[in-house]
Formats: sequence, C-alpha cells, structure tokens
Amino acid sequence: MRFFEKRFKKRFFSSIRTKFVIVYVLVNIISLQLIGLFFTTQLRTSNVNTFEQNIIEQEKILNYHIREELGKSTDTNNDNSKVLSDGLNQDSTVGNNGESKSEIAKLVSEFNIQKLLLVSVIDNESKILATSSKNGNDEYLAKRSFDPLVSQVIKTGESIKQIQNNADTNKRVWIYVSPVKKDNEVIGVISLMADIESVYQEVNGISKIFIVGTVLSILITTVIGFVASKTVTSSIEKMSSQVKKMALGNYGTVVGINTDDEIGDLAKVFNQISKRIEEEQAVTETERRKLATIIESMMDGIITTDNNGRIILINTSAEDMLGGRDDEIFIGKDALKILNITEYESIEEILEAEDSLLVSASKSDDDLLLRAEISKIVKEDTGDLTQMSTELEGYIIVLYDVTDQERQEKERREFVSTVSHELRTPLTTMNSYIEALEEGVLEDKELAPQFIDTIHKETTRMIRMVNELMQLGKMDIKEEHYEKEFIDINKMLEQITDRFALTHPEKNFIKHIPKSPIFVEGDQDKLTQVFDNIVNNAIKYSPDGKNITVRVRQNYHHNRVSISIKDEGVGIPLVHIDKIFNRFYRVDKSRQRSMGGTGLGLALAKTIVEAHKGRIWAQSREGYGSIIFVTLPCEQIDDEWL
Repeated sequence: MRFFEKRFKKRFFSSIRTKFVIVYVLVNIISLQLIGLFFTTQLRTSNVNTFEQNIIEQEKILNYHIREELGKSTDTNNDNSKVLSDGLNQDSTVGNNGESKSEIAKLVSEFNIQKLLLVSVIDNESKILATSSKNGNDEYLAKRSFDPLVSQVIKTGESIKQIQNNADTNKRVWIYVSPVKKDNEVIGVISLMADIESVYQEVNGISKIFIVGTVLSILITTVIGFVASKTVTSSIEKMSSQVKKMALGNYGTVVGINTDDEIGDLAKVFNQISKRIEEEQAVTETERRKLATIIESMMDGIITTDNNGRIILINTSAEDMLGGRDDEIFIGKDALKILNITEYESIEEILEAEDSLLVSASKSDDDLLLRAEISKIVKEDTGDLTQMSTELEGYIIVLYDVTDQERQEKERREFVSTVSHELRTPLTTMNSYIEALEEGVLEDKELAPQFIDTIHKETTRMIRMVNELMQLGKMDIKEEHYEKEFIDINKMLEQITDRFALTHPEKNFIKHIPKSPIFVEGDQDKLTQVFDNIVNNAIKYSPDGKNITVRVRQNYHHNRVSISIKDEGVGIPLVHIDKIFNRFYRVDKSRQRSMGGTGLGLALAKTIVEAHKGRIWAQSREGYGSIIFVTLPCEQIDDEWL
C-alpha cells in the first residue's frame, strides 16, 4: 500500500498538470504579493502623509496666532524695559505678560484636532507657556522643557517630525515640533503629539482584507488552473496513451482532439506519423516474414552473428545440420564452438585465411560434412555516399551439406582405385603366365595346361566384373530395362536350390518353402541373378557338411514376402555388416579373391531388389554364420487366373 501511495505521490507531483497548476498559482501568488506590497506601502505612505499634512496645516494657523501673542509679549517686554529704565511702574508689565499667557493657553485649549494627544507651547528659553494636558497648569507650566527635539528646533529654527512609541500606552505617536518665528528669530516652539497608531491600524485592516482576498484568489486560481490545465494535459494524456499503444504495436489514431490550436495541430501531425509508421511497419513486417520464410525454407543452413561471433539468428536447416534438439538454444552462443572450429580464434581470422572451410558438426565418424561460407555484414552509411562504410555489424555463415558430395567423391576415388587394383592383379598374372608360355612353358605338358586354365579363369572373372560394372552403371543412370511379369517366387527358389544342390552335393540344403504359389511382379532373370549370388556366397563361406537354409514367409497383411538364406559359415564381424553391400567391399580380401569373387555381387543384388521396391539386409554373428534377408511386394492371385 505504501508503495502505491509513494508511486501516486511521485506521479502526482511529477505530472505536467500539477506542474502547470503549481506554476500558475505561484505566478498568481507572486503577482498578488507584489501588488499587495506596493498597494499597502503606498496606502500607508498616503495615509501617513495625509495625516501629517492635515495636522501641519492646522498647526500653521495655531503657529500664526501664537506668533502674534508671543510678538505682543515681546513688544511689551521691550517697552517695559524702556519704561523701567525711565523709572516707571513694573506692575503693568506683569499684567501684560499674564494676559498674553492666558491668551496662548486659550488658543491651545481651543486647538482641537482629531487624534491629537498633546499640544505644548514653549518659549525660546525652553519654558512651557501652555499645554493641552488637563493637569498641565499644575505640572508643566513655567517649567523648563528638556525635550531634545525642542532644544534642537530652538537652535536650528527648523521644524522636526518624528514617530515614536509612547512609553505609557506602547503605541506609536507622531511628534511634530515647529518653531515660532518673528523676523527670522525663534521666539517660541509649538510641540504637537498625535495618535498615528490608528492610521497604521487602518492600513493593517485593509491589508488583512487584501490577504483574505489573496487567499480566495489563490483558491479560485487553483481551481481554474486545474480546469485549464486539464484542457491542455488531457490532449497530451491521449497522445501519451496512444504512444504506449504504439509501443505495443497498436498504431491507431488519437481520438478526441479536434481543436484548432497548437495541440490540435500536434495531434494531426501525430496521427499522420502514426499512420505512416503503421504502413512502414506493415511493409517491414511483410518483408520480415518473407525473409524469415525464405530463410526457414532454405535447405542450406543460415547463421547470423554479431561482430563478436555470437549467434543472433539461425534457421531450422542449420539447427538440423548441427544436430540441435528441440530444447537446445543456439542464440547467444559462440558460432565457432557450435561448428567445432578450433584452429581459428575468431571469424575474422577465418576470412583473412580463406572464404570458406569444411567443418564437421560432430565428433563421430559418420557425421555430416558441412561447407561453411562466411561473409561480412557492413553497416550502410547513407550520410556520405562518397565514403565506403567500414563499420562491422556481424557475419553471415551459410552452411551447405556436402556429405553426399564428399562421400561420392570418396567412393569414386575408392572405386577407381579398386577397379584398377582388381583389373591389374589378373592382368599381371595373365601377363606373367603368357610370358612363361612364350619362353617355353607351352612345351611342358604339365604346367602349360595349368597356366592356360588360370588365364582362362582370370579372363572369365574380368569379363564377369566388366559385365557387372556395366550393369550397375546402367542401373545408376536408370537405363537398365526390366521385363517384369508375375513370377512364382516359391517355384523359382525351388529351382535355384535344387540346381545348387546338384552342383554342390557336399552342402546340406534345407528348404522351408510353401507349396502354394506366391507371386511377385518382377524380372525373372534379374531376381534369379540376385538369389544365385546370395546362395553362391552361402556356399563359398560354409564349410562342407554345414547347412544352408532357405526360408520363405508371406505377410498377408502387408502383401509382402520375406526370403531368408542362412549359412553356418564364419560369419561377418559386426563392424562390416552394413558395408557388405558396397561395391568391391570384402570382409577378407585375400580369401574373396582366391574364391574368384568380384566384390560386386551383393551391390548388384541390392540395386536389383530396390528396383523391385524391395529391401535387402543382413544379420550375422561371427563364428555362427550369416543370414541374408530379402523382402519383396507380392500379390494375391485367385486360382481362376492361373
């Protein structure tokens, strides 16, 4: 819960709407504060100036009357001084001064201005002549004033105004001390004290009203700011939502923004860009699917790597060539390790040495041989067409299955070598015997017939080898013609077995051949050649007195007939069992040659059986004999067709 609260707070304070409102409100607050500060300052200054000006104007009137009274007193004193000097009576002087003070006190008492607290009249000797205080006659009159402002005015002749705090009430009061002059001579001082605290209180009251108005204005501004910001940010939120959808592959348009302002223009441009991106993405996706389909359907293996040789793309053919399992992941692995290339440390080294190389995908002897052709992927620089880009982005490795080509090439070399050897040996023997006959052995009645018989056998063997090679060659190029007809395979095997039994009475033939006919569609001469070769091999490799078993079984469900010919000879080692059907392949070459074999019989038999849509294979156990199996398609024919 705290996580979502923090997330909400972070999101709230970082949103554009909140920032807009905060800036809007701050601008309003600062503006109102500046206006309020200026307004209250000017209002306070204006009220204080008005307050002071009113009192100063009234003081000028009082100053005039005080100056007249003090002037009379001064003139009277001067006249009295003359009289005294002439010896006149002094009582008249005292009377005149008393009348002048009484008149001044009357003027002071009648000087009534609102908010005026105290009015004092002081002569030029700092004696208080009159005051507006109720007990002024008792406490202040005829006493000396020690006010420093009064002393300063008497000395300078300039009026002074000052705001002070009243020690009794702790309120601000306005002090105004003005000189009373006659003939530019200070003859007295008027001191005024007024209550200016009320002026400041009025300004403070107005300031409070302004503060309340400012708070209300801020609240209203905040509401208006949120409403106004929503009209702007809602459009941005719609575009932001659409951008998020675009990131997920939904290239729609921004709906609900139809204004004619900058946001509306931005939305129109955004919709155009979204549509353009959608079109380009569709084209790119189509091209990507085409390319992926092409790559996946290629028989050749395709591997794409980065510039460090790490696999970033591999098609199914390449995975099959490399023996990949369904759960095996090649992406991200080193291509050289996957291809078992250890003689090079990097793909760049391979390119420097050769454009392609032959690799083996596994460590077994019967593995696939792959031809790997490597090319670079260079980044295309469209900025400057005059400069060729050299920035490497990766490599493409194309794998070709050359197993059959290499195998055929190997077989071709072995075949040529074997044929050459097979022909050279009897020709050498014949040449030696012919030379011996020419040198006089022909006259020898014992050796001559032996030499001629050997030459005849070798010639017959070479003729048979050449004929079998020609027959195999025709079969390879599909030129061998088959005269197919329905043959009773049981009858044909009976005849072959009986024929070999007559010519080889030292062998024991055991037959398990059904009496009912089994018909196979095929060439009787070719099939006879197959079984002659198999039975002949069984006779060759079976010691005298051993059994040769011929068995025929029919699979009615699959319409197949199975023929097996078993001997009790030396057997075939397991490592050779799958190779005896190769051309010129011999388990024991010396023994085979002494028996007159060519090494082509079983290869020819396999080709003929497969041409009849059959199958031939062998089972053997060394020292216990071998079994050759042949399966052929058969037909069930009713008696009425016989």
